[in-house]
Amino acid sequence: MYKLMCMLIIVGAVIAASPGDIVVNEIMYNGPESGTDNEWAELYNTTGADITLDSSWTITDGEGSFSFEGTVISADGYLTVKFAENDVEPFPFTPDVDASEMGILLGNSGDQVILLESGTVIDSVDYSDDWPGGYPGHDGSGPSLERIDPAGPSNSEANWGASTGDGGTPGAVNSIYGSVDDYPPEIADMGNDPEAPTPDDTVIVSATITDDGTITKAMCFYSVDMSEEDSLVMFDDGAHGDMGAGDDVYGCMIDPVAGGSTVRYYLVVEDDSLHSDTTWTYAYTVTTGDTIDGDLVINEIMYNPAGSDEYGEYVELYNRSGATIDAGDWVLKDNVDYNTFMIPAGTSVGAGEYLVLAKDPDTIEVRYSITGVLGPVDFSLNNGGDMVRLYNDVGTLMDFVDYSDSDPWPTDADGDGPSLELIDPGSDNNVASNWATGSANGTPGSANTVDVDEFVKFPENIRMSFAPNPFNAALTVNFYVPENCKVRIEVFDILGNRVAEPLNQNCTAGNSSIIYSPEGPAGLYLVKMTARGESVSRKALYIK
Repeated sequence: MYKLMCMLIIVGAVIAASPGDIVVNEIMYNGPESGTDNEWAELYNTTGADITLDSSWTITDGEGSFSFEGTVISADGYLTVKFAENDVEPFPFTPDVDASEMGILLGNSGDQVILLESGTVIDSVDYSDDWPGGYPGHDGSGPSLERIDPAGPSNSEANWGASTGDGGTPGAVNSIYGSVDDYPPEIADMGNDPEAPTPDDTVIVSATITDDGTITKAMCFYSVDMSEEDSLVMFDDGAHGDMGAGDDVYGCMIDPVAGGSTVRYYLVVEDDSLHSDTTWTYAYTVTTGDTIDGDLVINEIMYNPAGSDEYGEYVELYNRSGATIDAGDWVLKDNVDYNTFMIPAGTSVGAGEYLVLAKDPDTIEVRYSITGVLGPVDFSLNNGGDMVRLYNDVGTLMDFVDYSDSDPWPTDADGDGPSLELIDPGSDNNVASNWATGSANGTPGSANTVDVDEFVKFPENIRMSFAPNPFNAALTVNFYVPENCKVRIEVFDILGNRVAEPLNQNCTAGNSSIIYSPEGPAGLYLVKMTARGESVSRKALYIK
C-alpha cells in the first residue's frame, strides 16, 4: 500500500484582502456630456481597517487594465477612479486615481468593472443599462449607477439603481443607500472538473450559490450530444464534489460518457421567496488522449523579457502531431478569465510547425526576423508566476501551464533574457522539471534550444488510465506496454515535486494495474508513467 502525500494548491501570493472587503460602489458609465463621456467608478472599503492598493491590485473592464501604486483606501472610506475624460467638458471633480490612459472605456449598454488582487477577484460588477433606473436615468441623462447595499450581491440588479441627482455622489454615501428586502439567488464560480475529461472520468459540476434567504432548489440540467435532457440534484453536503458541507458550494457528478461526446449543462436555482436564476449553458468535450493536453501545445513562454520590456512578451504554440490543426477561434488566457485573445478564424498550424502569439506582433517580427506573429494579446503575463491556458473553439481546455519564477521552475527566465522552453513536447508541460531556460533571447517560431526532432513524440505505444477519477478511497492505475520492459510510475504535486513512486520494476507485455491508496486532504496530482523511453501523464483528483 502506498500513501499519497497531498498538499493544498496555492496559486500566486497570499492576498491581504478577501473578496467583498472592497466593492465597486458607484459607476458613471454614460454621462450626459457630448463627445467622450467623463467615466469613473467609486470603490468602497467595507472593513474597519485601512487597505493599501499596491501594484498587485488592478482594476479592469476586461480590456484596459490599471495597476495601483500604493494607494490607501481608508476604513469605511471611498476611492474614486477616473477612466475617461470628456473632450468638451472638464472632469466634474478631482478623482483620487487617474487611470484614463489605460484604455478602460465602459460600454453604454453594459460592461464590467473588475477589481483584482494578485489575480484574485475581490469584486466585480457586470452591469447593464436595463438595470433599474436605466434609460434615461443612469444611461446618459445625468445620474450615475449606484449600489444600494454595499453588503448585498454585486451582480444582482435589485441592488442597483440611478442616483437621485445628476453627477452621482463620488466619494460620499450613495444617494439610494439602504437595504433591499429580498435578493434573488446568485451563482458564481461555475464550472466542471476535470475541464477536459477522458471517457474514464466522472465529471464534477460545481458552483457557489448564495442567497440572503435559503436555497430550496439547485438543479443541473444536461444533455449528451444534443440528446434528451436529463437532470441532477446539486448538494452542499461535502459528498458530491462540493468541497465542504454548508460552504455554499453545490455539486453533482455526471457519469463518464464516450470519447468525442460533448456534454452541455446549465443550472437552475430557487430560494425560499420563489426567486430563481438560470445560468448560461456551459459545455465540455470528452477527449480520447492520454492527458488533458491536445496536440497543439504551449512550447515556449517569454513572460519577462530583459529590461522588463512588456512588448517583448510572447507565447509559442507547437503542433506535435502529424496533421494540420485548425486553430481558428481558439482562445488564449492567463489566470484571469476576463483576459482573452482569440486566434483569428482560418488560422492553421501544420505538422511540426509553430504559432507565435504576442503582445506586440510587430516588435517580435522585427526583433526575431520572423513573420506570421498574431496579436496583439492585450494582457500581460505576471512576472512572479501566472497561468497560460489554451481553449479550442468550443471552449474545451486543450493545454495549460501554471508557471512560476521560483524553484523548481527555471529562474533565469525571470527578466534575465531567456524564455521558458519546453524540453520535450511529448511530456506534460505543467511539470516544472519539463522546462528549461532557452537561449539568450528566446526562439519564437523555431525549434527550442534542444531541437524537438531529438525528442520522442507523443507516445502511441504505451497507455495509462484511471478508475475511478475523481476517487475518494483507492485509485486503480491501469497501464499497457507492448513488450516486456521496465515500468516506472511516479506521482507529482502541482509544483512538479515528486511525492511518491508506486511502481518501478520490470513488467510483462500487455495490460497490468496497480492499486494506489492515498491518505490526507483532497487535491489534484499528476501521475506519470515511463516505459520504453516514452512517458505519459494524467491528472488524478482525490476527493473525500
